[in-house]
Amino acid sequence: MLKNIILKIKRRENSFYASLYKIANFLLNFNIPSISLVHLPLYYLDSFTKSTIRWFINVFWSVPLFRARCETVGRDLRLLNGIPYVIGNHLKIYIGDNVRIGRTTFGASKVFDSPVLKVGNNTYIGYGVTISVAKEVIIGDNCMIASCIIMDSDDHPISPEKRLLGMPVDKVDVKPVRIGNNVWIGNGSMVLKGVTIGDNSIIAAHSVVTKDVMENCVYAGNPAVLKKKDINKEEQI
Repeated sequence: MLKNIILKIKRRENSFYASLYKIANFLLNFNIPSISLVHLPLYYLDSFTKSTIRWFINVFWSVPLFRARCETVGRDLRLLNGIPYVIGNHLKIYIGDNVRIGRTTFGASKVFDSPVLKVGNNTYIGYGVTISVAKEVIIGDNCMIASCIIMDSDDHPISPEKRLLGMPVDKVDVKPVRIGNNVWIGNGSMVLKGVTIGDNSIIAAHSVVTKDVMENCVYAGNPAVLKKKDINKEEQI
């Protein structure tokens, strides 16, 4: 019954239903006028209240709980969007000083007993980053990691039979990932197994890194290729 009435209102079958449609449309799109003297202070009050609540949760809940989960954590850790989602109780996490972590996923496969994730000092790991660790992923100091995927294995075996059985990748197919110091990885990128990224290099947005990256270079594309060399020297000129 109610569904039929709603359909008649949407179709505006006659003048009565057309009137109900206009009323419903008005209510759905109604906005209270903004009065700066009233609503601007309320805006700042809302912002201050939310910031205070986030700070309280970060200091007294998220950081202590995440510290307990890690092997070591340096000074001044800040979790920007709550506790990272960690998959795998056997993943060993080492965090340096002054690290900022957004809403991220740290996952460990069941290939090795003690896979290791290390994050260096003053490094920022942004919102939406996923790091999959089968054996070892090392991120250096002063890095900026935008929303991307970093993985030291294919996560699943090539054989369809093994995938159907839920088996992990073979140990020989796992190749650690090492990201140097002062590296910037752009949004939407992928850093795949066995890759080493040299110090000071930049990975452009939406790149797929399948091979080693030299120091002081810009790489871009799928697969990522060298686009610019000696960027550190150019900046010093």
